Amino acid sequence: MITVTHTNIYKIADYSRHLKCLTDEDKASRFGYRVTDYNIDQLILTMVYHPKDHELWYVKVDDVRVGWGHMCKNVDGSWELAVSVEKEHQRQGIGDALITEMIAWAKFHHVPEVYMHCIEENRVIQHLALKHALKTRERGLGERTAAIEVPEPGFFEAQTQLLKEQAEIVSEINKLRGKLAGLWLNPSNRIN
Repeated sequence: MITVTHTNIYKIADYSRHLKCLTDEDKASRFGYRVTDYNIDQLILTMVYHPKDHELWYVKVDDVRVGWGHMCKNVDGSWELAVSVEKEHQRQGIGDALITEMIAWAKFHHVPEVYMHCIEENRVIQHLALKHALKTRERGLGERTAAIEVPEPGFFEAQTQLLKEQAEIVSEINKLRGKLAGLWLNPSNRIN
């Protein structure tokens, strides 16, 4: 079963590990060029310093995390969308599920446009872009950009997203409540 979860900055170390463990081919496909661990660390630092400009999702298949979605806000108000799925789980609908959730979030948050970069060799991401109505245009040097103006959400889309976000907040409150209770029950764990 595929489960997509919108997450927060606290999962950034997991996202970093995921990106660094991708094959060289998948890194080139995800970023559009060969990246090093240093490049990934720079991306992660940008996310840490500007958390309001980044959104993360992860996807699990049978309780195993197998892919990530990342959206990054640009100065013009558009958001860049990127997905990466571990090699052995590709072509199973995981990228499609991630993009669906990310666009639903974008609709609810009135994002004017989302886009993603698609290298020529990555036919899968180009197929997903077209499936989600992102229009592609050639940029040169073997790269395309796929973009869509994000429509306003329908009533049921908005209600669904609202319920998801409320559930995220309740989950975070429960985690914090558990940590607080642990500190009260075991004061020796307190940090001085």
